[in-house]
Amino acid sequence: MHTTDHAKKGSLPGPESHPRGRGEAAIIYPVISRRARGLSLGVNLFPDRKRCTYNCPYCEVRPFSNPDVRISVGAVEAELRAFFAQDWKIYSGQFELKDISVSGNGEPTLSPLLEEALEAAFAVLRDMEGTEPSFARVPVVLITNSTGFLKPTICDMLARFSRKVRLQVWAKLDGGSPAMHRLLSGAEFEYGRIVDAIADFAARVPVTLQTMVCRDSRSGQVLFDAEEYLATLQSLGRKNARIAAIQLYTVARPPAEPWIAGLDDAQMRAIAGRVRAALPGWIEVECFGRTGSLE
Repeated sequence: MHTTDHAKKGSLPGPESHPRGRGEAAIIYPVISRRARGLSLGVNLFPDRKRCTYNCPYCEVRPFSNPDVRISVGAVEAELRAFFAQDWKIYSGQFELKDISVSGNGEPTLSPLLEEALEAAFAVLRDMEGTEPSFARVPVVLITNSTGFLKPTICDMLARFSRKVRLQVWAKLDGGSPAMHRLLSGAEFEYGRIVDAIADFAARVPVTLQTMVCRDSRSGQVLFDAEEYLATLQSLGRKNARIAAIQLYTVARPPAEPWIAGLDDAQMRAIAGRVRAALPGWIEVECFGRTGSLE
């Protein structure tokens, strides 16, 4: 593990910046995450280039090339162990580890190393529990755009993991309507098909839904259909989908398209309040502005 510059300084990038390092340091990266509410250790399965099934205009993964990095079998576990052996002491006095998050530069369910990465994260956390008892509560989080739920092999693998380990699945559901979903995904996946796939998976494994709320700076239009979104949530409930929480968030870092802009805190609170009022009280609705939680 190559210690990153912010590690050398004893500081961490905040929610407005999630930089990956060079070389092997592009595979494992510590950041302060809005939605994790603290220190998250990211696992990047595409350190050399972005690879995704969506082309979201709000994407905060900057265009880049890191062709010297080759992620291979065993790399994730080796880099995780190197981080905790060499760099963890820099952070442990200031921060509590909130999660290990499998995400990075693209859609992790596309990676042939996803299952191995999940296994590696759990193995390292288990081994660390002897010296860091709090690690017994640290989950591994998979952040997905939900297209992986269209693949039975992915759903089966994640369901298997969820039965034996601390796995959380955070799944994207943007827009609320077919038209808004198409615009915000930049792809042709049918909205209803994605919703059905989420419902089928969430009937087996609880999911946290992540929904981007942003606006078109050219017109001022908020790119979120609240009525249709609430109808979608209600349809998920009728299909026995287990929704652990809903995370509403806005743009925090420079987006792929310059016409995408974030909402201010008052707007985000108003939208969250509307969603919260329409749902059963046991579904937690979390709201995040540009710099952190608005709770």
